[in-house]
This record gives sequence, structure tokens and C-alpha cells, in this order.
Amino acid sequence: MKIGIISDLHGYPEQFKKAINILKGSDMILCAGDILYHGPRNPILEGYNPQKLAEEIKSCEIPMLISRGNCDADVDMVVLSLPVFSPIIIYEKDNIRFVVMHGEIEEDKIKNIARIYKADIMVTGHTHIRKCEPYFETLMVNPGSPSVPKGDGIPSIAVFEDGEIKFINVN
Repeated sequence: MKIGIISDLHGYPEQFKKAINILKGSDMILCAGDILYHGPRNPILEGYNPQKLAEEIKSCEIPMLISRGNCDADVDMVVLSLPVFSPIIIYEKDNIRFVVMHGEIEEDKIKNIARIYKADIMVTGHTHIRKCEPYFETLMVNPGSPSVPKGDGIPSIAVFEDGEIKFINVN
């Protein structure tokens, strides 16, 4: 099983294409939101093109589940033509339960959601900072952002494969 984990694309198609090249052969991509719009707190960088990103996502051959982020709007769902934007997504494969949400709420509430839904892996985004930390029986994972990374500034995604989370620099 190979599961791609991404978040916070914010309208950058070239970064998405780099991520997809890395994720070839994945069974599924789980995305924790903030897809097309850059958001009022993020700078607009070179390459920002939400319309092109929407086309890239629609043509992606790997199945993708997307939770709604705080920068995602109803019109984004129409443009993407995907059944997306549930605030919480539950995906199970090989007896591993992934719970995906954007994560713009307090960390204690995220941990409570992980507990309620019995997540083996809790995927969030929002901070644009990658992390992988255990919380009791749950692994809390944030892939960072391939487009507008914060923290160390390394554009990243994550992959779950062979029972492990690996972070990958997309550049």
C-alpha cells in the first residue's frame, strides 16, 4: 500500500505536478485542503494559476480525496468537478484508518477528533509545517506544503508506505 499525503497547494500547478510525479504508483492521495486559492495571509508567488491547477487535479490518474480547508470555497468544488470538501474524510485500506481534515482548529480538538474516529493516522494541513508525532495509538501527520512551505521553507509532501511515513522534498 502506498498513500500520498498532501496539503496546502494554494493554486500552484507546477508544484502539484512535481508531487504527482513523486507519488506515481500510489493507491490514493489524501489531501488536507487549501487547494486553489492562495489565502489572504500567503503571498502570491510566481506560478500561481488556480485554473491550471484545477485542470491538473482533474486529469490526475491517481484517485484523490480532498477535505475542505479554510481557503476553499464552494466555487472551487464546481471548478474541480470532484466530490470534495467534507471537513472530515475517513479512508481505510488494509485495516489502517486515515482521518483527514484541514486542521485550522486547536490541536486539542484535532486530537479529540482522532480519538473519536479511532484514527491510526490523523492527517492535517493548515500550518504548512511538516510533522509526524505519535499521540497514544494515533500518528499525527502534517505533510507541510509543496507550494508555500513555512518553518524550514522546504516544499514537502508525505508518503505512507510499508507502515512508515516519509517526508519528501518536492524540489
